[in-house]
Amino acid sequence: MQAFEVLSSLGGVEVAADVRTFSAVEGVEIAVPLNCLFLSPFNVRKMRNAHSIPELAEQIDAETLLNRLGVVAEEANGATGRYGVVAGGRRLAALQYLAENGRIALDALIPCKSFDSARAVGVSLTENAGQEAMHPADMAEAFKALVDEGKTLAQIAGRFGVSELTVERRLKIANLAPKFLDLYRAGEIEPKQLQALALTNDHAKQVAVWDSLGSHRRSAYHLQQALTESEMQITSPLARFVGLAAYEQAGGAVRRDLFDDANGVYLQDAQLVQKLAEESLEKTAEQVRAAGWKWVEVRQDFGYQERGRFTRSYPSTAKPTAGEREGMEEISSLLQGLAAEIRAIEGKSDQEFTDEEQAQVDALEEQIDELRELHAAMHDALRVWTPEQLANSGVVVTLEHDGEIEIVEGLVRAEDRKAEAAATGRREAPGSAPAAKAEFSKQLTRSMTAHRTAAVAAALTDNPHVALVALLHRLILAETKSWYPSPVRVSLTSSTSRVRELADEFDSSMAAQTLDSAQTMWGVRLPGEPAALFRHLMNMDMQSLNELLALQVARSYDVITEDVSGNSQRFAAGAAVEAALGLKMTDWWAPDAGRYLSHVSKAKMMEAVTEACGAEDARPLEKMKKAEAVAAAAAKLEGTGWLPAALRAQKVVEDIEEEDDDQDDDASTEE
Repeated sequence: MQAFEVLSSLGGVEVAADVRTFSAVEGVEIAVPLNCLFLSPFNVRKMRNAHSIPELAEQIDAETLLNRLGVVAEEANGATGRYGVVAGGRRLAALQYLAENGRIALDALIPCKSFDSARAVGVSLTENAGQEAMHPADMAEAFKALVDEGKTLAQIAGRFGVSELTVERRLKIANLAPKFLDLYRAGEIEPKQLQALALTNDHAKQVAVWDSLGSHRRSAYHLQQALTESEMQITSPLARFVGLAAYEQAGGAVRRDLFDDANGVYLQDAQLVQKLAEESLEKTAEQVRAAGWKWVEVRQDFGYQERGRFTRSYPSTAKPTAGEREGMEEISSLLQGLAAEIRAIEGKSDQEFTDEEQAQVDALEEQIDELRELHAAMHDALRVWTPEQLANSGVVVTLEHDGEIEIVEGLVRAEDRKAEAAATGRREAPGSAPAAKAEFSKQLTRSMTAHRTAAVAAALTDNPHVALVALLHRLILAETKSWYPSPVRVSLTSSTSRVRELADEFDSSMAAQTLDSAQTMWGVRLPGEPAALFRHLMNMDMQSLNELLALQVARSYDVITEDVSGNSQRFAAGAAVEAALGLKMTDWWAPDAGRYLSHVSKAKMMEAVTEACGAEDARPLEKMKKAEAVAAAAAKLEGTGWLPAALRAQKVVEDIEEEDDDQDDDASTEE
C-alpha cells in the first residue's frame, strides 16, 4: 500500500534482528513488524471507542501514519523480540484492522519510538492526556502508577498542568476497591458516589457499606451518612462553636473529604466535641449567674418542645442618656456613610466587580456588620430586669443553629408562674407560645419588624377610622385590663427615630415617603405655640381632627422586636390592626439586597428562592460568590411576593378573656 512504501515486509520468525533503528533526541526511532507489536499493560488507556477504529484506519491508509507508536521492549507469551505499545493503542488497533482486511501485510514495518521500560507509564500518560479524552478511572490509575514509581505530587501536577489537589483527588479514586473502578468504567456508578466512598481507604468497609444500602439507597448522600454516622460534620452547631483548632488541640481526630472544600471535615470524636462545648458554655453561664437570676442552665440544644415548658418574662427599656443617644445617632450616621460608599462603588461598575472593588465592598460590609452589632449591643444595654423578675425566672445558655451562643433570659418555670405574676403585678398574657429557635439574627429581625412597623404606620395615615378604633380600644382596656398588650403607645411616644435607626435603607422606602409627607403637611399647618395650637385644634372640623389623630397613632405604632415566634405579645396583638387595614407587606417591602439578602447566609437566600421559584432556580446560587448570589437571588425574587417569616401575616387571636380564664383554671389545678 502507498502508506507503507518506505517499509519492507519481512518473512520468517526472527524479526528482532531485522528491526531498523535511527537516532532520536528522546528515545530511539525504530521500525517494527506489525505482528511483533501488542498493546502493553503499561498503556494507561483502558477504554477506547471501538466505533472510531475503522475511521482512523481509513485516515492512516490515505495519509500514512503521521505519528510514531511509543513502544517498550517486552516479552509476550514467552517470546522475545516483541514490543508493547504504551502510546498509540488506537493507532495499533487501526493498523491491525487494515491487516485483518488484507490492506497491509501482517509483518509490515511500522514506525515506532522505543523507550526504556522504566518510562513506560509516563510516556503513555503524556501522550494519552493530549489525545482523545481518557476515562477518569484510567487517568486516576495512571497517576497512581507514577506515584508507585516514586514521582511526587508536585512532579505529577507540574508535568500535566494540574493542581496538586487534583492529583490527590484522582489518587483517592484510584485507591478505591477495584470493584468500584470497574463499575465506573461500565457506567454503573456516578462520580459523586465514588467521592463519598473515598471518605475511607478501607476497601472492605467501602464494599460493606455499598452492599448494605441496596440499589435504591446508594446515593452519595446515603453513602456519606453511612461512612460517617458516628462522626460530627464541621457544619454542625456544636462543631462550629468549639472550632476545629480547639478540637485538634485537644487531641481530636479528623477525617477530611478531599472533594468538599467548604464542609468536608468530620470530627471523629463526637464525645470530645460535646465535652469541649459543655465546658465553654459553662463559663458563659457563670458570667450570667452573676446577674442574680434564680437559676441558670446550660443546654447544648434548646428546641421548640423544651422551650414550650416555660413562659417568658420581658425586660423594660430604660430611656437612653444624652450621651447614649448621641452615640447611637453617631453609629447610624456612620452606617449611612458606609452604605453610600458601597452604592458609589456599585455605581461605577456596569457589570461584575473587579477584584479590587470586591475587596473594598467586603471591607465596608465587614465594618457595617461590626457597627450594627455595636448598635444592637447599645440597645440591649438599655434593657432593665426588675429584682422581682430575677428572683422568679431564669436563663438557659444554649447554641443557635450557626454555632453562636444564645442566652435565653426571663424563662419562668411552671412552679414559679404565680409568684412571678404576683411579684410583677401583672397577669400572664393568654395564648403564650413557646419560643422557637431564632431563625434570623437579632439585628435583622429588628430591621424587618421596624419595616413592618413603618408599613402599618403609613397605612394608618390613610385610615383614620382604624386609627381611632385602635386608640379607643387601647384607652378602654388600659383601665380594665392594664396587662393587655397593644402596639399603640397611648403616651404617643414617637417610634420614628427608632424606625429610622433600625430599618435598613428606610429612607428610600415607600413607607418613609408616606410618613414624611404627612408629617410635613401637618407641620406647616399647625402653629408651634401651645395656646395657639389649642385654639387651632378647637377650630378644626372632625374630618381634619380624625386625620391628625391617625397621624399621631401612626407615629406611636411600634412592633419592633427580636422575637416573632409568638412570645412577643405586642407583635401578635398587632395582627388585628393589620387585618383591619388589609395590610399587604408586599406593597411596602421587598427582599432586595439592602433590606434582606446581604444580611443572610447563602443557605437562607437559596431557601427563599426555593420557596418562591423552586429548587432548580435556587441551585446555581450555591457556587456563586456572596455578591453574585445576592444579585441573582434578588432578580429571582423580584415580583414573586415572597416574604420571610418575620413579615408574613399573623393570626388574629380571638376570645382572649376566655383563654385567660382557662389559664387560671389550669393554674388552680396545678396548685
